[in-house]
Amino acid sequence: LPALAGLLGSRLTVIIQRQDAALARALIGGSARLITVNAPPYRFAEQIQLPGVLARARVGLVHFPHYNLPILYRGRFVVTIHDLFPFDFPDIHSGPLPRAVNQVLMRNAVHGSLRIITPSKATARALADRFPRSGPKITAIPEAADERFVPIRNSEAEAAWHARLAIRKPYVFYLGQWKAYKNLPLLIQAFALLRQTHPDVQLVLAGDDPRHPEVRQAAAGLPPGSVAFPGRLPDAAVPDLYRGAAMVILPSRAEGFGLPVIEAMACAVPVICSDLPVLREVADGIATFCSPDDAPGFAAAMAAVLDNPPSGLQRERGRERAHRFSWEAAAERTVALYEEALENRLVGAALEEDPNPRQDQDLQVKG
Repeated sequence: LPALAGLLGSRLTVIIQRQDAALARALIGGSARLITVNAPPYRFAEQIQLPGVLARARVGLVHFPHYNLPILYRGRFVVTIHDLFPFDFPDIHSGPLPRAVNQVLMRNAVHGSLRIITPSKATARALADRFPRSGPKITAIPEAADERFVPIRNSEAEAAWHARLAIRKPYVFYLGQWKAYKNLPLLIQAFALLRQTHPDVQLVLAGDDPRHPEVRQAAAGLPPGSVAFPGRLPDAAVPDLYRGAAMVILPSRAEGFGLPVIEAMACAVPVICSDLPVLREVADGIATFCSPDDAPGFAAAMAAVLDNPPSGLQRERGRERAHRFSWEAAAERTVALYEEALENRLVGAALEEDPNPRQDQDLQVKG
């Protein structure tokens, strides 16, 4: 969003939840227009209120960053589809009705959009396979690690977070959701095998989800303190916890992009992850890949990193790979798609010739 605001300036309108207005303004600066709403996402109120808000905003194109856009909206729009989990893993939704609704919402978003953005080529291929007619309007635009993810260590900050969150070195770090496709019971099984040869290592499972008690149940048989549950982490803690980790692990059965992988690489931290096409796009030649069904394989990979930590050169290769992905490049490609959809230039020569943004097409991004 900051990169988009830097390119579009006053031609950008952002719709955001009222409680997030201050954060949004800090991200987009003072030029872009900000509209606040009081309609919780994924609720009926969102479907009812947003069409009116969008009509009053009077913009030429809307970018919905997720598929939960109002079914009644008939304006021109671009949508980001992060994954196909409502179809591939319908159990992530709590019952038959939410599962059906989310599938209807995604179909509506795909069929009604002028352009579709996915965060990876693997997701683009999967989307085109499920919705063949959408193929020509799909573009993969990868995500990136924020600038705060760097290798520079702050030993005092790391020690403070470790003490506060009951984390001890060496530790294996997982950051993400606890949904079934994240495969955390298998990770805990692999960690139990690892402890047979490395009893001092700790597993840190950040996040929480009371809908998935199987995660804590799987860890209950391990010695107290061997698995840390720090809960949902403050944003400020995440870079320090990455940098202090012996490795970052992502055992998922599916991902739309795999942001923790690129964030860990940007911090020059070793990565072990599932052998998925989407993660190969990001980390092929850098990360250690394992089958998401192979607990002994994950255990052996973790042991190898502990026994023979990657050299400085290997860590630098990971950092360099992460730097190939940037939010600035993503914003530029996104604006190019807006221009295709509008058949009009938004930045560059056309903007210089006509500096009044309200005499041309505006763009709206719903936050």
